[in-house]
Amino acid sequence: MKKALVLLLILPVLNNLYGDKDNKDYTQWWIYNHGDYAKTAEKNDPRVIRAFEVFEQVKNAADKPTDRAPRLFIIKTRLGPCALSLPDGGIIINPKTLDICYHGEDKAKGDSRLAFILGHELAHLANKDFIHRQAFLALKEYGDKKANKELAEYFRLSDPEKAREFKKRELLADQKGALYAVMAGYDVGELFRKENDFLTHWAKQTGIGMSYDDDPNHPALEKRLQFVQVQQKEVSNRLELFKAGVLLFQMGNYRDAAAAFHEFSKVYPAREVFNNIGACYFNLAQGLLHFRYSEDYYRFRLSTTIAYETTAEKMHPRGEGDYLKDKEISRYLTKAEEYFQAAVSRDRHDRDSRCNLAAALILNKKYAEALAVCTAVLEKYPNDIKAVNNKAIAFYLYGKEEDLETTPKAMYLLQEAHQTNPGNAEILYNLATLKQERERLAGAKVYWEKYLKLPAIPVDNYYKYVYKKLRKETFQAPVKEVQPPPIPAGFRLGEDFSRIGKKWGKESIQAYKLGNEENKESENWYLDLQVLVKDNMRLIALDGMIELVEQEFPGDKSVKEILPLFGLPQKIVNHTGGNFYVYKDKGFSVKEIKNKVCSYTWFEKGF
Repeated sequence: MKKALVLLLILPVLNNLYGDKDNKDYTQWWIYNHGDYAKTAEKNDPRVIRAFEVFEQVKNAADKPTDRAPRLFIIKTRLGPCALSLPDGGIIINPKTLDICYHGEDKAKGDSRLAFILGHELAHLANKDFIHRQAFLALKEYGDKKANKELAEYFRLSDPEKAREFKKRELLADQKGALYAVMAGYDVGELFRKENDFLTHWAKQTGIGMSYDDDPNHPALEKRLQFVQVQQKEVSNRLELFKAGVLLFQMGNYRDAAAAFHEFSKVYPAREVFNNIGACYFNLAQGLLHFRYSEDYYRFRLSTTIAYETTAEKMHPRGEGDYLKDKEISRYLTKAEEYFQAAVSRDRHDRDSRCNLAAALILNKKYAEALAVCTAVLEKYPNDIKAVNNKAIAFYLYGKEEDLETTPKAMYLLQEAHQTNPGNAEILYNLATLKQERERLAGAKVYWEKYLKLPAIPVDNYYKYVYKKLRKETFQAPVKEVQPPPIPAGFRLGEDFSRIGKKWGKESIQAYKLGNEENKESENWYLDLQVLVKDNMRLIALDGMIELVEQEFPGDKSVKEILPLFGLPQKIVNHTGGNFYVYKDKGFSVKEIKNKVCSYTWFEKGF
């Protein structure tokens, strides 16, 4: 007899587990009747620790139910459900779940399998899809003597609409489960290849077999596999949005970068995407501060990071002015804070988004909250220099606001950080500022001189500001004009993109329509973004005009060989493998990875 009524991840012996008087909606029923495997086997089964680590990662990436905090429990039986979500927030698995996921030597693959299973159940929990509960209620009504096939027939005939809805929910849970797992950092791509897909493997191992295709409440395995593959392809097809956002951010086009990241977040709402949107709004606020409240802009430098391959330029001050009364600045900072909070909620281990959040809180004059965020980061990562920098400034400004003497403590934090990393620009700049505010001008000059002499310091607004304070004159660029690398033949910035598209072929072009949150009331609400990728070239066009050209090449030349040819950059943007050296006045940037130059990017001068 086919086991037709086996709900996702539940064994056919479900009816033998039903209790006449206890409520299976609650986790405690399962623990009371089967025991807590984690408490009795943790020392002997290392997979338990891995399971809870995987759960935490996926939980942080997943959508959260509004009324219950998700919790993982491992019951001590191999005859119960292999995975189950409950209305009280419990996610139930058992040792057989671990057996299926961790068979073989590859523990990382086991983590990915389990991440998908847990993501699937977390999706049910977030959407309140407790279809397993429907089975328990049916078993209670019809009794244990009903065969699975008869019970399945009842569901199909009595409520076919509900059966169709159950199938739809399962497909969506598959899709979300794979998405949550990827956002949590697990590689699930290999799990859904036709020749050896994990869904079929799971079905066979749990005893469901291919009869699962006949289940009235669950779609066929083939359809489920196709649904996940389509969703993964959709994310893959839109990856160029994220890459375009990074390049637009690099050239200082923060509005369009935010629009690109925001569009990508619709298919991939991950921590780094929200972090980057927050960084865009943060830098928009910075631009307005520079022009409208220059004293506030130049007062301090706070550390922030753009995720994935770049970090935002670290220029995040706070001053005595009334800039928060400026509606536009206040709106940008509020959006930055909101997106950084969204990023933080998706990864409890990520410190970059937390340092970014602290910087936004400081600019919003929420010093106590910023202190708490930085302190939490430093408890786990005591040597994180960004967190130390932001904590020192938050601590100092909190004391100023509350009429407390916190300056010595703030100075101590910065001086300790300077000893650890004497080449950090933010630390040097802020030490000089605190010395100046305490009227220790000689000490301030010492730190500012060190700042100007840093080997990798960009000639940006801060550099020119410090230079003028010390030299009493405006900084002048070297007389000798250094030419940028020539843009590849056949391309011209500001050119009509359609000509290039015809030459290279439509199959190389990806087109997107972005909604610009900053222009909702204008006719420029929508923005057309086109990306052309072929060979080692990437072109980005906005509303049909070429805005940016990137050329990648093997990194066989070191930064020390290349940079002297171009002089000092106006901005340095860090990424996980190295830096972008941005020459705004010459309209290009150099990307290095592990000290090797690997690409040039051209854009309009002085953007």
